[in-house]
This record gives sequence, C-alpha cells and structure tokens, in this order.
Amino acid sequence: MKKKRPQSELGRPIARRILSEDGVIGRKIVVSIGLPRPDRLSKHGDWKCPFLIEGMGEPKVEQAYGVDSLQALISAITGLRVRLEQSGRNFFWFDPNIGADIPLYVPTVWGKRLVERVSLAIERETVRVWRARIKKSWVKIRAEETKLRQQGIAPTKIARMLAQEKTILEEREASVNDLKPGWSRPSPNDPR
Repeated sequence: MKKKRPQSELGRPIARRILSEDGVIGRKIVVSIGLPRPDRLSKHGDWKCPFLIEGMGEPKVEQAYGVDSLQALISAITGLRVRLEQSGRNFFWFDPNIGADIPLYVPTVWGKRLVERVSLAIERETVRVWRARIKKSWVKIRAEETKLRQQGIAPTKIARMLAQEKTILEEREASVNDLKPGWSRPSPNDPR
C-alpha cells in the first residue's frame, strides 16, 4: 500500500513559514498549517486543524483540536511553536535573536485577570526593551559626535549632521515615556 504524502494529509495550506536553523547553513524548515475543518469523529461538533513541520526528522501531519475553527487554529499555531521548542534547536525566521516568531498563546481559560496580568508584564518588558534600544542609540550618537569633533569638524556642522537622528530619537523617547500601564489596549474613545 502506498504511503500518503504529508502534504496531501495536510489538505489546503492556509499558512506557511520557512525557517532556518542557527549555525546550520542551507537547512530549511518549513512549517505549514492546513485549513481547519469539522472533526467527523466528534460528537459535539468540534473542529480540528492540521499542521506539519518538514525538515526536522520524518514529516508527520499532526492535528490540533478546538470547540470551533478559531480555537483549533490557535491550537495548531501553539502546536507548531511547542514542537519547534521541544526539538531543542534554534530555529529562526529572519533573525536568530528573534527566533521563529510564532506567538505564545495565553490561555483565557484561567480567567481574564491572568490575561491582564500577562499583558501588563509584556507591556513592561516591551517598554524596557525600547528604553534600552534608545539608550544604545544615544550612546552611538555621542560616539559619532566625539569622532567628528576629533576630526576637527565645527560644532554647528556636527549639530546639522546629527539633527535628524536626534529628532527621531527624541520623538521615540517621548512616545515611550508617555506609555502608561494598559497602553496596548484600546480605550473607549480609540478608533482602532
């Protein structure tokens, strides 16, 4: 009997990402998610969503389940992320420091309060990272100013040369400093 190809078991792919492995040149890992569909074996009308990882051992279509198609899809995304993490290898999409960029799901089953606390922790960490990047950029600008002064360039010319960079950095700094807890959630007057 002929073995089914993983792509045919996956069905119609709705999302695909090609990953690389840090330190391994030329290896490509392809992660795919198929279209969610009703689970014929479910007595309650549940759904399933297939996902596949190719390039990391024998490719095998796995199923994620949910009470509706959205929950099945979210479970498939989580399944991909978990399988990649379980391998212990460092896969990445564009940058090894960022990784595969497959989001972490915060289960709402534990209540809205937990989701709010996790969201605030993510916001705090995001602000911390932005402040560190801004600080690093200021250090680079100061180093550039010092280098230009050592080359004998007039202070007014240095100011003109670095004015745009400083303005952009000041605007970013002001935006980050204006952030208050809950900034990522729309307010009632926010037209988002």
